[in-house]
Amino acid sequence: MQYRAKIARTREFGMVYDSSTINSFEDDAVSRMYVEEICSLIPSDVGKRIIHDVYLCGKSEKKISADLQISQQGVNKWKRKTLNILLKKLSS
Repeated sequence: MQYRAKIARTREFGMVYDSSTINSFEDDAVSRMYVEEICSLIPSDVGKRIIHDVYLCGKSEKKISADLQISQQGVNKWKRKTLNILLKKLSS
């Protein structure tokens, strides 16, 4: 059980946006603008929502799957697909 929890935590919460590391209002504003700019590169509304919920809000894939009424596997596939799209757009 501990192994499964560790893997789930690593996969789902590896890049949660942490505003506590930002020192000033200006840094916070610039950081949020950068995140919004990156999110605007995502072509799909479902992909945007999943990336936002997983990485910015810290929700689990299971919770998102319940909210969107799709399987957890579907959420994971959307997440991986969307991250691959972002990788291609940001690296080109």
